[in-house]
Amino acid sequence: MPHDIISGYIVPLSILLPIGMFIFRYRHANMESKLLFYYLIVAGLINLTAIGLVKFRMSNLPLLHIYTIVETTFFMAYFRLIFESKKIKRFLTVVMIGFPILCILNFLFIQDLFTYNTYTRPLEAVIITFVCLLYFYKSGFTENWLNNPINWLNMGIMIYFPAASIIFILSNYFVFVLHNYKMANVIWDVHSILVLLMYLLWAKGFSLIRKSAIGK
Repeated sequence: MPHDIISGYIVPLSILLPIGMFIFRYRHANMESKLLFYYLIVAGLINLTAIGLVKFRMSNLPLLHIYTIVETTFFMAYFRLIFESKKIKRFLTVVMIGFPILCILNFLFIQDLFTYNTYTRPLEAVIITFVCLLYFYKSGFTENWLNNPINWLNMGIMIYFPAASIIFILSNYFVFVLHNYKMANVIWDVHSILVLLMYLLWAKGFSLIRKSAIGK
């Protein structure tokens, strides 16, 4: 089925594009780009494990709870490096500590590990979107804006996370309210395409590392 092919194979394998692009530029890269590279490695391993669990007819939902914490921590650490404001850095530190605690409280007392985390997953997407928009607002646009790798990385984030927050909510609505699983599959196909676009933009950003160092 197209849904299974796109979500189960094409998109997970597309993560190799930015990973492969970055490997050849690793020694030229700054810490912020390396953080996103490490995130891709961890995300790829988690996705691979999730696919393996499905193959063995086991639930991979516990991994999603863990992935939400890991993903948010990586992105907050990334943004802490690229922001100059000490106040914003402190705010991001609070999020790095507070959000994982919120996720743990969620699966301990509200939605257990074998339930889709319908509260924390959309909240994560909203937080990352807000922080990325704040960075664009603070940094402004320069003459060589498109030659800076960091802007391509942030464009990838903005392609995925704002729409992802809506997708997570819509998916919950179609599955749990309307019980329309066909429409939910369509929404997740759109989600997969957005992930693919983010990886492509990151691959482009990584390809520019030799030409322009990532930084403020």
